[in-house]
Amino acid sequence: MNKVRSRLVVVWLLAAFLSASVGRAEATREVTVVGKAAGTDLRAADEAKADAEREAVKRACGSFLNAQTQVANYQTVYDRIMSQAVGFIVSSEVLREWMDAELSYCELRAVVSTERFEQQWAAFAHTMKREDYPRCVIVVIEDDDLDDTVPGQPHGVVQSVLENFFLGKDVRLMDKGQTDTVRQRDLELAAVNDDVSKLAAAAAAFKADVVVLGQAGARHGGAVEIGGHQAYRWDVQLSIRAIQTDSARILMSNVHRPTKPFRTTATGAGSMALQELAQEAAPKVLAEIGEAWRRQQVVTRTCHVQFSPCSRKTSKALQEALGQVRGVQGGREGVRLRELVNDVADVEIDWAYDLNLLADTLENLKVEGLSFEVLEQTANRVKVKVTGGP
Repeated sequence: MNKVRSRLVVVWLLAAFLSASVGRAEATREVTVVGKAAGTDLRAADEAKADAEREAVKRACGSFLNAQTQVANYQTVYDRIMSQAVGFIVSSEVLREWMDAELSYCELRAVVSTERFEQQWAAFAHTMKREDYPRCVIVVIEDDDLDDTVPGQPHGVVQSVLENFFLGKDVRLMDKGQTDTVRQRDLELAAVNDDVSKLAAAAAAFKADVVVLGQAGARHGGAVEIGGHQAYRWDVQLSIRAIQTDSARILMSNVHRPTKPFRTTATGAGSMALQELAQEAAPKVLAEIGEAWRRQQVVTRTCHVQFSPCSRKTSKALQEALGQVRGVQGGREGVRLRELVNDVADVEIDWAYDLNLLADTLENLKVEGLSFEVLEQTANRVKVKVTGGP
């Protein structure tokens, strides 16, 4: 009886092993593809190989991708996933490389993990809503009667409506619960004076990625006769700008007006007209900010990197090394030294992928006698410590 049980256990374990093996086999796929890149130098050869790797993942996961085309923000998720294509290749072999007058080619045979790709896709799609929207501070200067002598003030009805709508969509508002009244006053003063640089710096103190600056105003539009009653029309508009705090760069700017005129029989109803406009505009404002944020996160953009200590000689070596890196757009011309003061080099890099990949690239950058450590990283800026050199 014990022998029979032992045999059954062995058979069960063997079946489980075979089943797991089959599952693993089904989670990978072998493909042969050709990648290409402009140019005929070593950098172009590397880009052709990278292109082949991305093509291999597309080819292997094609049926899954076709089934997922209705996922919200499909293109954004797709770009983010495909930028990590190498992570889904289990093994690869370069079959041949060649070039013609203007292009480099790479033929690659790769074994792709479709299971890992699908898991990563699902994780990105699940968290995409949160990634769409940055951490925000909202300041709206509101004037409910532009014809009187009272200046506009923050914390009016428009700001409240926008804040409540943003919070309802799980956007993090970084000024909520803050007790530092000094920083709050600095923020509001910069908003009143329309000082973009100071506004960005003040918002950064709240650990916000973006400051949303609004100017809302209402003005008497005259009286009209409606059904035998006199009604007062109000002309209102809301100007909105989203400013990235680490660079003071304006991500988006737009003016919102009501789809139909606001009329009321009550006098002095400018605040009511502004509230109605804010409720109508809030979804559009959030969508515009989200789209601007997504666009600068997933397409080629200019990233700001600060190297220190860094001499002019070191900055030139960095430009040469970064010009050969895949993801730096335009080669050496995509790496620009903007300022070199007190051994601190401010460099702009035209980068094709997300900032995490740039930070990893900088820490692994090979420059003779030098090593690099990322000390700080914000939404579009990296601070790097340089070790070694003269």
